[in-house]
Amino acid sequence: MKICGGLVAIAALLVGSPHSRAQSVGTAVEIGDDDGVEAMKNRILAFVEALTDYTADVRVGKPELEAILTHYASLDEIDGERDPGGILERAFRGGRYDFGVIVSDPFYVSWCRGRSLEPEAFFRGLLRLEALRMREEGLARLERARGELPAKRAELESMREKVRGEAYREGVGALEAAAEMVEETRELMGGLPRPSRDEARLLQEHRERIEAVLGQDDVE
Repeated sequence: MKICGGLVAIAALLVGSPHSRAQSVGTAVEIGDDDGVEAMKNRILAFVEALTDYTADVRVGKPELEAILTHYASLDEIDGERDPGGILERAFRGGRYDFGVIVSDPFYVSWCRGRSLEPEAFFRGLLRLEALRMREEGLARLERARGELPAKRAELESMREKVRGEAYREGVGALEAAAEMVEETRELMGGLPRPSRDEARLLQEHRERIEAVLGQDDVE
Protein backbone atom coordinates (compact mmCIF):
# COMPACT_ATOMS: atom_id res chain seq x y z
CA MET A 1 0.00 0.00 0.00
CA LYS A 2 2.15 2.83 -1.25
CA ILE A 3 -0.23 5.59 -0.16
CA CYS A 4 0.89 8.33 -2.53
CA GLY A 5 3.26 6.55 -4.87
CA GLY A 6 3.24 8.22 -8.26
CA LEU A 7 1.23 11.26 -7.23
CA VAL A 8 4.27 13.50 -7.38
CA ALA A 9 4.03 12.97 -11.14
CA ILE A 10 0.67 14.73 -11.39
CA ALA A 11 1.99 17.05 -14.05
CA ALA A 12 3.15 14.16 -16.21
CA LEU A 13 -0.22 12.46 -15.85
CA LEU A 14 -2.11 15.56 -16.86
CA VAL A 15 -0.08 16.39 -19.96
CA GLY A 16 0.37 12.81 -21.07
CA SER A 17 -2.01 9.88 -21.26
CA PRO A 18 -2.29 6.61 -23.22
CA HIS A 19 -4.80 8.13 -25.68
CA SER A 20 -3.49 10.79 -28.02
CA ARG A 21 -5.26 13.16 -30.35
CA ALA A 22 -1.95 14.68 -31.41
CA GLN A 23 0.17 11.74 -32.45
CA SER A 24 -0.95 12.11 -36.06
CA VAL A 25 0.84 15.45 -36.31
CA GLY A 26 4.11 14.17 -34.91
CA THR A 27 4.03 15.91 -31.56
CA ALA A 28 4.88 14.23 -28.26
CA VAL A 29 2.05 15.98 -26.42
CA GLU A 30 -0.65 13.45 -25.57
CA ILE A 31 -4.11 14.35 -24.34
CA GLY A 32 -6.73 11.82 -23.30
CA ASP A 33 -10.47 12.04 -23.86
CA ASP A 34 -12.14 15.06 -22.28
CA ASP A 35 -14.22 13.06 -19.79
CA GLY A 36 -11.19 11.10 -18.62
CA VAL A 37 -9.05 14.19 -18.19
CA GLU A 38 -11.79 16.03 -16.31
CA ALA A 39 -12.31 13.05 -13.99
CA MET A 40 -8.57 12.89 -13.37
CA LYS A 41 -8.40 16.60 -12.59
CA ASN A 42 -11.32 16.36 -10.18
CA ARG A 43 -9.79 13.35 -8.45
CA ILE A 44 -6.44 15.06 -8.07
CA LEU A 45 -8.09 18.24 -6.78
CA ALA A 46 -9.99 16.22 -4.19
CA PHE A 47 -6.81 14.47 -3.08
CA VAL A 48 -4.77 17.66 -2.79
CA GLU A 49 -7.53 19.42 -0.86
CA ALA A 50 -7.84 16.52 1.57
CA LEU A 51 -4.09 16.19 1.87
CA THR A 52 -3.58 19.88 2.61
CA ASP A 53 -6.34 19.93 5.23
CA TYR A 54 -5.30 16.66 6.86
CA THR A 55 -1.67 17.71 7.31
CA ALA A 56 -2.20 21.39 8.16
CA ASP A 57 -1.06 21.01 11.78
CA VAL A 58 1.58 18.34 11.14
CA ARG A 59 5.33 18.84 11.02
CA VAL A 60 7.85 16.17 10.07
CA GLY A 61 10.81 15.95 12.44
CA LYS A 62 13.73 13.55 12.56
CA PRO A 63 11.84 10.81 14.49
CA GLU A 64 8.91 10.91 12.05
CA LEU A 65 11.22 10.87 9.06
CA GLU A 66 13.21 7.91 10.37
CA ALA A 67 10.01 5.95 11.02
CA ILE A 68 8.77 6.62 7.49
CA LEU A 69 12.08 5.67 5.87
CA THR A 70 12.32 2.53 7.98
CA HIS A 71 8.83 1.20 7.37
CA TYR A 72 7.74 2.64 4.01
CA ALA A 73 8.78 -0.36 1.92
CA SER A 74 6.67 -2.74 3.99
CA LEU A 75 3.45 -0.76 3.47
CA ASP A 76 2.75 -3.08 0.55
CA GLU A 77 2.06 -5.83 3.08
CA ILE A 78 -1.21 -4.17 4.06
CA ASP A 79 -3.17 -4.68 0.85
CA GLY A 80 -1.56 -7.65 -0.82
CA GLU A 81 -4.06 -9.72 -2.77
CA ARG A 82 -7.04 -8.85 -0.60
CA ASP A 83 -7.50 -5.35 -2.00
CA PRO A 84 -6.26 -4.94 -5.58
CA GLY A 85 -7.71 -1.43 -5.77
CA GLY A 86 -5.75 -0.32 -2.75
CA ILE A 87 -6.90 1.19 0.49
CA LEU A 88 -6.61 4.66 -0.98
CA GLU A 89 -9.35 3.75 -3.45
CA ARG A 90 -11.70 2.86 -0.61
CA ALA A 91 -10.97 6.20 1.01
CA PHE A 92 -12.41 8.01 -2.03
CA ARG A 93 -16.10 8.47 -1.32
CA GLY A 94 -18.64 10.78 -2.90
CA GLY A 95 -15.98 12.73 -4.73
CA ARG A 96 -13.91 13.32 -1.58
CA TYR A 97 -11.16 11.55 0.32
CA ASP A 98 -11.83 10.32 3.84
CA PHE A 99 -8.49 9.41 5.34
CA GLY A 100 -10.27 8.13 8.43
CA VAL A 101 -11.04 5.04 6.35
CA ILE A 102 -7.32 4.34 6.17
CA VAL A 103 -6.28 5.03 9.75
CA SER A 104 -9.12 2.86 11.07
CA ASP A 105 -8.52 -0.01 8.65
CA PRO A 106 -7.83 -3.11 10.80
CA PHE A 107 -5.01 -4.32 8.55
CA TYR A 108 -3.31 -0.94 8.68
CA VAL A 109 -3.81 -0.61 12.44
CA SER A 110 -2.39 -4.08 12.98
CA TRP A 111 0.56 -3.24 10.73
CA CYS A 112 1.28 -0.12 12.79
CA ARG A 113 0.90 -1.85 16.15
CA GLY A 114 3.35 -4.53 15.09
CA ARG A 115 5.92 -1.79 14.52
CA SER A 116 5.12 0.31 17.60
CA LEU A 117 3.68 3.09 15.42
CA GLU A 118 0.65 5.20 16.28
CA PRO A 119 -1.62 4.71 13.23
CA GLU A 120 -2.92 8.23 12.70
CA ALA A 121 0.27 10.04 13.66
CA PHE A 122 2.34 7.87 11.32
CA PHE A 123 -0.10 8.35 8.45
CA ARG A 124 -0.28 12.12 8.93
CA GLY A 125 3.50 12.31 8.94
CA LEU A 126 3.71 10.21 5.79
CA LEU A 127 1.15 12.38 4.01
CA ARG A 128 2.92 15.55 5.13
CA LEU A 129 6.21 14.28 3.72
CA GLU A 130 4.52 13.26 0.47
CA ALA A 131 2.81 16.66 0.23
CA LEU A 132 6.15 18.44 0.54
CA ARG A 133 7.64 16.19 -2.12
CA MET A 134 4.63 16.62 -4.37
CA ARG A 135 4.96 20.38 -4.25
CA GLU A 136 8.68 20.47 -4.95
CA GLU A 137 8.79 17.71 -7.55
CA GLY A 138 5.47 18.58 -9.15
CA LEU A 139 6.31 22.25 -9.67
CA ALA A 140 9.69 21.33 -11.13
CA ARG A 141 8.08 18.91 -13.59
CA LEU A 142 5.48 21.46 -14.54
CA GLU A 143 8.16 24.03 -15.28
CA ARG A 144 9.86 21.53 -17.56
CA ALA A 145 6.58 20.73 -19.30
CA ARG A 146 5.85 24.43 -19.65
CA GLY A 147 9.26 25.04 -21.19
CA GLU A 148 8.79 22.25 -23.74
CA LEU A 149 5.50 23.52 -25.14
CA PRO A 150 6.91 26.31 -27.39
CA ALA A 151 9.22 23.81 -29.10
CA LYS A 152 6.30 21.44 -29.63
CA ARG A 153 4.25 24.23 -31.17
CA ALA A 154 7.18 25.16 -33.42
CA GLU A 155 7.49 21.51 -34.44
CA LEU A 156 3.83 21.41 -35.36
CA GLU A 157 4.07 24.65 -37.34
CA SER A 158 7.10 23.35 -39.24
CA MET A 159 4.91 20.48 -40.46
CA ARG A 160 1.98 22.64 -41.42
CA GLU A 161 2.47 22.13 -45.15
CA LYS A 162 2.29 18.37 -44.67
CA VAL A 163 -0.33 18.31 -41.94
CA ARG A 164 -3.48 20.20 -42.82
CA GLY A 165 -7.14 20.33 -42.05
CA GLU A 166 -8.52 18.40 -39.11
CA ALA A 167 -5.20 16.79 -38.15
CA TYR A 168 -3.56 20.20 -37.80
CA ARG A 169 -6.47 21.61 -35.81
CA GLU A 170 -6.38 18.62 -33.49
CA GLY A 171 -2.68 19.15 -32.94
CA VAL A 172 -3.19 22.81 -32.09
CA GLY A 173 -6.07 21.92 -29.79
CA ALA A 174 -3.98 19.31 -28.01
CA LEU A 175 -1.16 21.76 -27.41
CA GLU A 176 -3.53 24.43 -26.14
CA ALA A 177 -5.18 21.91 -23.82
CA ALA A 178 -1.77 20.84 -22.52
CA ALA A 179 -0.78 24.44 -21.82
CA GLU A 180 -4.05 25.06 -19.99
CA MET A 181 -3.64 21.95 -17.86
CA VAL A 182 -0.06 22.86 -16.98
CA GLU A 183 -1.18 26.26 -15.71
CA GLU A 184 -4.14 24.83 -13.79
CA THR A 185 -1.94 22.23 -12.18
CA ARG A 186 0.76 24.77 -11.28
CA GLU A 187 -1.87 26.68 -9.35
CA LEU A 188 -3.05 23.50 -7.67
CA MET A 189 0.45 22.34 -6.71
CA GLY A 190 1.32 25.82 -5.48
CA GLY A 191 -1.43 25.43 -2.89
CA LEU A 192 0.27 22.47 -1.25
CA PRO A 193 1.97 23.18 2.08
CA ARG A 194 5.43 24.69 2.12
CA PRO A 195 8.01 23.15 4.45
CA SER A 196 8.78 24.90 7.69
CA ARG A 197 12.37 26.07 8.15
CA ASP A 198 13.20 22.96 10.16
CA GLU A 199 11.50 20.69 7.66
CA ALA A 200 13.33 22.31 4.76
CA ARG A 201 16.64 21.72 6.49
CA LEU A 202 15.73 18.13 7.32
CA LEU A 203 14.59 17.40 3.76
CA GLN A 204 17.77 18.88 2.34
CA GLU A 205 19.99 16.88 4.69
CA HIS A 206 18.23 13.60 3.89
CA ARG A 207 17.23 14.22 0.27
CA GLU A 208 19.09 11.24 -1.15
CA ARG A 209 17.66 8.83 1.42
CA ILE A 210 14.14 10.15 0.95
CA GLU A 211 14.29 9.80 -2.83
CA ALA A 212 15.87 6.37 -2.59
CA VAL A 213 12.93 5.14 -0.50
CA LEU A 214 9.89 7.15 -1.58
CA GLY A 215 11.03 8.09 -5.09
CA GLN A 216 10.95 4.51 -6.27
CA ASP A 217 7.21 4.78 -6.93
CA ASP A 218 7.28 8.00 -8.92
CA VAL A 219 6.06 7.90 -12.49
CA GLU A 220 8.85 8.58 -14.92
